[in-house]
Amino acid sequence: MPDQKKTRKKRVGARHLSRFMRKTFMPDEKLVREAYFPRFYVFTCWFSFAAYTLLGAAGQYVAWKYFGVQEGWILAFGVFVGAWQFFWMMLKKWTTEIVLTDRRLIYKRGFFMIHIEEVDIEQLASDNVIQSILGRMMDFGALRIRCIEASDIMLPAIHDPYGFRNAIEGEKHNYREHYMKIERLRRHGEGDR
Repeated sequence: MPDQKKTRKKRVGARHLSRFMRKTFMPDEKLVREAYFPRFYVFTCWFSFAAYTLLGAAGQYVAWKYFGVQEGWILAFGVFVGAWQFFWMMLKKWTTEIVLTDRRLIYKRGFFMIHIEEVDIEQLASDNVIQSILGRMMDFGALRIRCIEASDIMLPAIHDPYGFRNAIEGEKHNYREHYMKIERLRRHGEGDR
């Protein structure tokens, strides 16, 4: 008996979509790709927390050494500012969703005040990847998408920006192929009359 491997169909990122985002999908709309913040972004969140905490500790040391201040309010302030910065940066990561479906591109931001930018596939004109040297080494970058009859969309730094751009280009190609097929059928049908 041949070795049978269990194969599971992997739903592309469907478990990561928020309930709000799932509600915006049309019944027959399919998820093509979801963009994620890079791991480097989480590193910068932790780094900012550590930097503010160390700054508070250094300030506390200077206050104790040269001014005789015994209270730890300077250190506490540094920890508070670092935790606040960490929380706001992570909140941006937790509440941002960038989704490409077979019909549109959706960019959702916010938690209490939600801001959504949606563009149909046929309105996507061009896309440019913006990467720094570090972004090229660690495979992250921002994406600027020019649109027809809609405002342009500037996506934040995402992991694998070229893969996401290629998925957008693939969906644009699929749309054009589908549209041209319908147009040929329409013209062919008119010629029979």
